[in-house]
Amino acid sequence: MTEIAVRPARADDLQSVCDLADQINAQHHDALPETFAAPDSHGRDREFWLRQITRSEVLFLVAHQQNAVRGFITATIQDGSEIPFLQSSRICRIGTIVVDARFRGGRIGTVLMEHAERWALTRGASEIRLEVMAFNTEAKAFYERLQYGFHSHILRKPIEPQ
Repeated sequence: MTEIAVRPARADDLQSVCDLADQINAQHHDALPETFAAPDSHGRDREFWLRQITRSEVLFLVAHQQNAVRGFITATIQDGSEIPFLQSSRICRIGTIVVDARFRGGRIGTVLMEHAERWALTRGASEIRLEVMAFNTEAKAFYERLQYGFHSHILRKPIEPQ
């Protein structure tokens, strides 16, 4: 098995990040075109990802294998103490994780999640939360293998003016 190296994302990773984001965006757009815009190979999302790479409060890691970026993960820490009726705790929220479709099943996603968990622990987080779309059975199975369980369900209902 080829070694998986993980490091903080840099500005020179931007094209690889955008290419990977387009993969997951295409999957989401195909399933929910009313929610997700079509992938944009012309750079619509470049500024968004560059801001994420440069924000000091965001964990943004890339996984390298065979000298190429094969996946990335983003995460932040939220402090729950500002909501008085919730238990005060620090929560790590995974923003995005994506592994190149050609390399899924090769531990890249697991390694990225392990790095995020260690990062969260060093920042005093007591749990990790993430959102997975209902249609994404592959992702749900991945998270279940990592012992993630359902905490809540986000429901939606499109409405139209009468």
